[in-house]
Amino acid sequence: MRVKFRIGIYKNGKKLTKKDFQGLRKPLFIGMRYITEFKYLEATKWLFLAEDSHEKYLLLALINESLGQEEQAREFYENAANFPKTTDYEFFKEFPEKGEVLPIRSTSEQLF
Repeated sequence: MRVKFRIGIYKNGKKLTKKDFQGLRKPLFIGMRYITEFKYLEATKWLFLAEDSHEKYLLLALINESLGQEEQAREFYENAANFPKTTDYEFFKEFPEKGEVLPIRSTSEQLF
């Protein structure tokens, strides 16, 4: 599956891998683990099961945007703005072919 960009998950400046999420059983963290494995469709399933949070909707927006589903992504970005942040994870758009890593600071900064 081709994506426009990869989603990077960071904590305290360190890029996380699937090993960082092993043993965590909440659907949000299982979804994050699948994102680190680039299994975005599987991640979506788990994120839909997660409790409502800023992170849940932001990740769903990023997944949809990376898959080229801009309208769905826009809806998830709007939903993300309605919920508080519950973790200290940071999300980035990664463009390996360009060598760029762009931070996601707020849902209002998105290109839509």
